Amino acid sequence: MHKALLYCLLLTFLFFKSYAQVTPSDKQIMDSLIKNDDFMKMLDKMDDAKSYVRINIGIGNRLFSGNNKAVQNLDTNNQLVFTPSIGYFHKSGLSLSIASYLLSENSKLNFYQYALSPSYSYSKGKIADALISYVHYFKESKYNSPASPFDNEIYANLLFKKPHIKPGISASYSSGSYSEIIHVDTTVIVATRPIKIKYVDTASTKVSSFSLPISIQHDFEFYSLFSKKDLLQLTPQLSLISGINNYSVSHKSNTQLYNLYTKRQLKKLRRFQSSTGKSKFEIQSLGLDLDLNYAIGKINIEPEIYLDYYLPKTNDKAFTQIYNFNIGITF
Repeated sequence: MHKALLYCLLLTFLFFKSYAQVTPSDKQIMDSLIKNDDFMKMLDKMDDAKSYVRINIGIGNRLFSGNNKAVQNLDTNNQLVFTPSIGYFHKSGLSLSIASYLLSENSKLNFYQYALSPSYSYSKGKIADALISYVHYFKESKYNSPASPFDNEIYANLLFKKPHIKPGISASYSSGSYSEIIHVDTTVIVATRPIKIKYVDTASTKVSSFSLPISIQHDFEFYSLFSKKDLLQLTPQLSLISGINNYSVSHKSNTQLYNLYTKRQLKKLRRFQSSTGKSKFEIQSLGLDLDLNYAIGKINIEPEIYLDYYLPKTNDKAFTQIYNFNIGITF
């Protein structure tokens, strides 16, 4: 409708100018307005902007993490995770998505967490596209090891448009808590008598992570491969990720054991120790994201693989591979 209105205004302007003296500059200006690519793209975007609903299902080894790539190296699961989701995307740029995470544990399928994510994207700028999003995780149990260690995530991104190789910069802050618990059945000798006891050892950990990735990417687009209405887009992205991570562990034991053990004996059974840790702000990892998106009609298929190499010295695995396969339908 906006395009038609603007065309009518342009034609009306030309019609009235035909009764006056039409100089070459007038005609050149009108032709340039109609033929200008940026002007036509703006009109197309005005017409194409519309609200829609997308239903999606993902299959992969991504246990958690939304956009915070600094925590991807924590996600070392090798099990298949199913992630059905639904999202509403308003033409203004506002959206709301709900996702659930389904995992097979102990021969049973369970939804171990859910994620709610409102976001806003702006793509009409001449210099850069912008995105800001928030994710909150709802966990079935704070002791469930596959669940995200984070409860909340705030993410913002700028992707510059003009260069052939597009630079981008992001900022992400994640925070949350999780708990681990161990039950130990053992036998102790008290006054020469063996006594069976159950020892409970619990650790509650609070974590936070701030990341500041800088990236470069390029979109390879191929139209009308198998149909006049299909599109294939390949987007490789290389990221250098800086950040800082903090954690605090508080320990809790079964207090009845203090009547049976000395502190030295209790320490031998204890599986967790209270501690705190704070890293300095540093370059953390180098990441390569390969995203392939094929769309035909209302259906889109999106395989993705993310490779992350942790740069500082560590005793843990430095190289992490995360893969995901999505298929969705848009209404």
